Amino acid sequence: MVFQKIKKTMLVAFATLGFLSPISQAYQDYSIGRIRAISNPYSTSIFIEVAKNTGYVARELIDPPRIMLNLYPAKLSPPFREIIINDEFVKRIRLARDSMNVVKAVVDLKTAEYNFNIFSQPVLSRVVIHISPPKKDIVAQLLTKEENSKDKFTYTELSSSELLPFSNKTIPEKKNGIYRIVIDPGHGGKDPGAIGPSGVKEKDVTLAIARRLAKLLRENLDVQVFLTRDTDKFISLDRRTEIANLLGGDLFVSIHANAAWDSKVKGTETFYNSQYVYGEGAEEVATRENAAFSSEVKVKNIIWDLIQNQYRSESRQLAEIVQNKLVATCSTLNRGVKSARFYVLRGINMPAILVEVGFISNPWEEQKLKTPTFQDKIALGIYKGLASYIKSFNRKVGG
Repeated sequence: MVFQKIKKTMLVAFATLGFLSPISQAYQDYSIGRIRAISNPYSTSIFIEVAKNTGYVARELIDPPRIMLNLYPAKLSPPFREIIINDEFVKRIRLARDSMNVVKAVVDLKTAEYNFNIFSQPVLSRVVIHISPPKKDIVAQLLTKEENSKDKFTYTELSSSELLPFSNKTIPEKKNGIYRIVIDPGHGGKDPGAIGPSGVKEKDVTLAIARRLAKLLRENLDVQVFLTRDTDKFISLDRRTEIANLLGGDLFVSIHANAAWDSKVKGTETFYNSQYVYGEGAEEVATRENAAFSSEVKVKNIIWDLIQNQYRSESRQLAEIVQNKLVATCSTLNRGVKSARFYVLRGINMPAILVEVGFISNPWEEQKLKTPTFQDKIALGIYKGLASYIKSFNRKVGG
């Protein structure tokens, strides 16, 4: 369990950053409130009353089937609660104090064939867990009506028919080694990303490359591949993180096109997440790519950093391999491997990188980035890097 591994580190981080005293004071009001369940033959919806700024990290466990959440900041009194539901999908929900400021909630399920989704309703101060029968399109269901999900519902309006689009299909059990890859085409919808001198939009370039990369991976490796978006749709950065974790990915690759005030700047660079900035221009790139971040929960951000810290070494190694293969394949200027705080990588429970494939602000690179030929080269370069990393990793674990 992620939080079991990091809770000592988490407390150290709070103390080091000077947050421990004010946060501890704030946590006095973060008690878990009433827990309700609505059951019918088609779905189960569980409502957990939480404080306005309480966040969560979710994880799906297979044997036996259950869904686990860590709620934070949160307090529980008494330190353990069990609510028997015993309907079509759910046996019960158990809550326990996991650490001083974290409450663990476990939903024990009756079946291994189900969909689920979890989302916050800040206006109503609650977290909703929805379980229903399996659906076909995993990522599409996670994203359906995302922008309206936070504030739309009330107790009287909330029905199974309204909740159904939020369902998430249970993912088949993974094989040993690296088997499930999540590709994240940067930006989308109302967020165009960077725009080149002739009007080429970053969101279009990243989606085209992501589709090509997914095709290469599916045709040449024994892996499952998911895209956080396969259309021109806006998805918040924290939602992309949540999708990757709910899918149970083994690798996460976010694809972007760079930009700079100086139109002569060019080249390719690859990032991994770190609270310590490393590399020329890394902080500026992170600031631009983080512009779409919507969360205001500072404590959540700290915990997200601690989660990704577990994979820093693997993420750095993955970044180095992908960067070298990409530069060699595309003959671009090698700007190196760098690190910074990227919101889309924070909280990712797997090795994760962000690839800036070229500078869309450079007129010459912009024209290349919009061509299918160069997009194919970029996809091939990233594919070669991923294939090399996967082969090395699976050899070590015997996958």
